Amino acid sequence: MVKSMVSGNILKSGVSEERFNLIGISGQNTSYSITKETIEDAARQLKGIVKRTPMVESFWLNSKIKGQVYLKLENIQVTGSFKPRGAYIKLNSLTPDERSKGVIAMSASNHAQGVAYNAQKMGIPATIVMPENTPISKVESTRHYGASVILHGNTIIESRDFAMQLIKKHGYTMVHPFDDPCIIAGQGTIGLEMLADVPDLDVLIVPVGGGGLAAGICIAAKAINPKIQIIGVQSAACQSMAEILFPNTVVQTCLRSDQTIADGIAVKYPGTLNLSILKDHLDDFLIVEEHFIETAIERLVVHNKIVVEGAGAIGVAAILSTPGIFQGRKVGTIIGGGNIDSRVLSNLLLRGMVQNGKLVRFKIQIDDAPGILGHLTQIIGKAGGNIFEISHQRLFNNIATKTAYLDAVVETRNCEHAITICQSLMSGGFQTEIMEE
Repeated sequence: MVKSMVSGNILKSGVSEERFNLIGISGQNTSYSITKETIEDAARQLKGIVKRTPMVESFWLNSKIKGQVYLKLENIQVTGSFKPRGAYIKLNSLTPDERSKGVIAMSASNHAQGVAYNAQKMGIPATIVMPENTPISKVESTRHYGASVILHGNTIIESRDFAMQLIKKHGYTMVHPFDDPCIIAGQGTIGLEMLADVPDLDVLIVPVGGGGLAAGICIAAKAINPKIQIIGVQSAACQSMAEILFPNTVVQTCLRSDQTIADGIAVKYPGTLNLSILKDHLDDFLIVEEHFIETAIERLVVHNKIVVEGAGAIGVAAILSTPGIFQGRKVGTIIGGGNIDSRVLSNLLLRGMVQNGKLVRFKIQIDDAPGILGHLTQIIGKAGGNIFEISHQRLFNNIATKTAYLDAVVETRNCEHAITICQSLMSGGFQTEIMEE
């Protein structure tokens, strides 16, 4: 189930000012002015530093909405996500004294690598505090870019608190993951590029975690085209921004932020500066259930040959979940990152094959006699099936001693092909059924 949060001006009128002022973890001054000119200056600084990533049209998504869908491929950016944009602008703003003392950031994912990469290039010492349960691959990727990594705390909030202690002790400068004017301006350059490439977009779908990406894109896009509709999107497992902007609308879910595959936007406390911007610029909001995010990841690999992480796929997930609201329109969204764990991606691809009838499990009863297995595999091969896995069970079923069961996982073309293989096996004398689970 996907819920549209806004109709009319609920976004602008539905926020409790008292609650708004209490949320956030950076202490930024919300009156700080970030303009299109600020973002254009950031774009000039980033020239030759980050990739000018392409906008590509997705024809399979076009068919879903009978319109046009364009994907901004930040997954091919330096370090595999959009994060180096804002990180560079922040680091480039530091004084010589601040650079010499070094910087610190708290992150469990892409921000860590964005800061580490740019700090290494600029000769700035960088310390990254990551939760103790951060996947090893992400820790090693951050160390690969030359940063000193400290594992501390069970959550990013505990990591942040420890980082603040280190700032007091060593005089580091904090590079906040989202609630900083430099970060917002850097991420906002994505909006400039999207509308430069496809000026007549009707809708922009932006992932929302802490809000830095969405805030920057909102400022840039609305300045270029005030009529463009900008829709924020979050996972149902972590609705923090939607809960603040729509306190009387959001339906609570039993999922938790640590259960979402979109961990890159599972931010429990959005930034105050970002909230002040999104309160005035964001037009609508969608909450997407987890299975749509998983489907989006799998479909992007199959149809677009794009490897994407959960947070990066959530804009596509919004289209898959509510295609009706985008019918006939020209839509742009951001593929924010491609840093997905290889095991997770493998599982999603295999599950996608199962769901689409391309990987099927057959339960086959056989006589436990020489040559039977060879005969059975010949039937499957002749019918065009590719055996993925097979297990032979003699002991744990309530069957005759001279009988056995096979569980055969077979790659097929589609559901109809699976039925054809099943019929071929039965015609060959094997009692066979397709297992649903």
